[in-house]
Formats: sequence, C-alpha cells, structure tokens
Amino acid sequence: MNNALYFQSGGVTAVIGATAAALIEAHRQVSPGRLFAAEHGLSGLMNAQLVDATALPESMRLALSHVPGGGLGSGRTLLMPYDENPQQWEQVRDVLVRHQIGTIYVNGGNGSMDTAAKLVELSDRFYLDLKVIGLPKTIDNDLEGTDASPGFGSALKYLSVSLMEAARDHCAMATKPSVFIMEVMGRHTGWLASCGAVARLPEAVASPLMLFPEVDFEPAHFVRAIRQRFETQHAVVCVVSEGIHTADGRFYAQQNVAAKYGHEQLGGAGLAVAELLRTELGIKVHVAIPDYMQRAARHLASATDIAQAEAVARHAIVLAQSGQTGLMVNIVRESDAPYRWHCAAVALTDIANRERSLPRDWINQAHYTLRPEALAYLRPLIAGEISLPWSEGLPEYPWVEWPKIA
Repeated sequence: MNNALYFQSGGVTAVIGATAAALIEAHRQVSPGRLFAAEHGLSGLMNAQLVDATALPESMRLALSHVPGGGLGSGRTLLMPYDENPQQWEQVRDVLVRHQIGTIYVNGGNGSMDTAAKLVELSDRFYLDLKVIGLPKTIDNDLEGTDASPGFGSALKYLSVSLMEAARDHCAMATKPSVFIMEVMGRHTGWLASCGAVARLPEAVASPLMLFPEVDFEPAHFVRAIRQRFETQHAVVCVVSEGIHTADGRFYAQQNVAAKYGHEQLGGAGLAVAELLRTELGIKVHVAIPDYMQRAARHLASATDIAQAEAVARHAIVLAQSGQTGLMVNIVRESDAPYRWHCAAVALTDIANRERSLPRDWINQAHYTLRPEALAYLRPLIAGEISLPWSEGLPEYPWVEWPKIA
C-alpha cells in the first residue's frame, strides 16, 4: 500500500489548484509510489474515478497551479457514519485496496475534515494502516485550529477591490440619497463581509455598513442607521452576508430548506435588505451578488494566500512521510507586522465539523463596523500579487487534462 490519493471536497477556491500542484511536486520528490487523484471528491473515490496525478505533465502541473475552479473537480458527498451506510465504507475500502493506496490527502473545510477523521476510523475498522492528512481550504475562513484557510485571503482581496471600484461608481452617480449593497457568501460566519473594513473607500462615501451572521439583524435599527448616514452624505455602501438572521434564528433570506444543517442554499439577503430600505425610506438601492466570482477570481489572488496554499501541501507530505495520521495541516501566526507564519498540525478530531466565527468582540454592532484589531488580522492575508500568463488580453486558463490510470 505504497501509493497515495488526493481529493478535494466542498466549494473550490482561487488557489486550490496551487495546493494540488504543490502536493504533486512534493510527492514526486520523496515517494516512489504513485499519487492518484479522485475526480469530484469522495464520490469519485467511491466510484473509482481516479486519475494518475504522478504522471501529469509538468506543463499541465504548472497550469493547474494557477487555474481557478480546482482543475480536478470537487463535490459535497460526505462519508456517513458506518452504522448508517456500511456499503459506502466498503466501496471506499475496495478502491483503496485495489489501487494499493496507503496515504490519503483530503483538501477541504470542516465537513471535509470530518470525512478525513472517518477515513482514519475506516482504516482501523478494516485494518488498512492508512495515513490520513487533511489540508485546510475554504473561502469562508471558518475552519478551527488554523490562523487562516487557503482561499480566504484571495476571496477577501477580490471582494475588497470590487467594493472599492463599485463604491466609486456609486458615489459618482449619487445625486440624491441611494444605497449600494454587495451580498457576499458566508452561511454562518461573517469573515467575507469583513471586506467592508479592508476596502479603502472615498471620503465622500465613508465606511461601509456591514451585516454579519454573528449578530442578530434588527431591521428597524438598520433603517435608522441608514437614515442617519443620509444626514451627511448621499451615497451609502453596505456589505451583507448571505447568512444574516433575525433574533428568532431564521435566515433573513433563504432559497431552499435542507434537512441537514449547513446544506441550506442561501442567497437573496442583499435583495431582501434592499426591499426593506426601499419600503421604509423610498430610496434607490442597487444590489450586486458576486456569487462564484468571489471564489474563482484567480487574477486577483493574494500572494500570501498562494504561498500558504502551497505550504500546506508540502507540510502534508512531510507529515505523511514521517508516519503521522489523523492530522490537519494548520497555519500558525507568529506576528502581525511583519506578518510571519509557519505550518504545523492539529488533530482532525479537534476541529472536524466545528465552525470558527468572526470574533464577536471585533464587531461594533452599534455602527455596523469592525474594530481596529480585526484589520490587524485581515490585512496581511491579502498582501501581494502574482502575475499570470496572459494571451490576447485574457489570462491563460487551460483545461487540465489528467492522465488516465494505466
């Protein structure tokens, strides 16, 4: 069982390809075995949809390092408890044994780390002697046990720049009171909505008002805050997390209801807030929803984020080569200014299925802003830019062709 397997789970990020490419390179340098990759996450593993990552041509590996969307496919299939679905576990076992896989690298968020923890349990149950290592990845930045999650810094950078640009457009057209709203992802945590604090807006606009899931949304209070802003300015900018909820715990906007916690499809919070303001104040409101763009904008990726995405892959190889298992690679912050960090590891069982919220004491709810300590944490994560190969005015994003298993 000297081969290894890599798969991605959950929503992709602008830098997930950098992690995959770095893992392939690091594996080639130290392991004589093959590195397989499962297409579309756990479902690809169960259905033996494997490709040979070890044989990926170097030109394709370099392309993978900078393409958005993952280049391998992802999925949201999770490994159920054994008692609920033993057949699922047996399918995984059969594929691992058939391909002599002794190491698994799982790249994902908190739900994916739960799957990784279950793979450790699967190893014990079927006497497979697997090494299982998790790699952090999520634009939501809600993984416990790590200073930041690769993917977050780039999404935050894209949203901050987008807000700066849109705010200037809004300000130019605001001849009478009006509001611009940008709705960002964040089902239960408001890390991405913090772009409102990071963005540098024109003095005529002032700081954006930010709505976070960490605090109850009070419509009447928010309307009063908007009305107060209009006493000194015409152009008001807001950032709304998709997961804002009222005091009764209900999402302010929700597209569907899911039986499983965390699987709700949200969206429309920005439009709902806009309708509130139109109804109560009779004003003009514009709404922008970046949706996939906030996690796919590789052209604005943070150099810090890319460096961390690659570093967690290299450290995962080190952990596996030293015989360790049941761990997730984490990022440890050493200092803010200058920003220094290193990779270490935490037990999967300590962080799986846990969500790290934006610290409540960073939020100034009375003014819908963030306190200075939040910026000390956030700003280093968006630092630096990396150039991309461009052709005819557009970035080169080739489709990664994976070698089939011989």
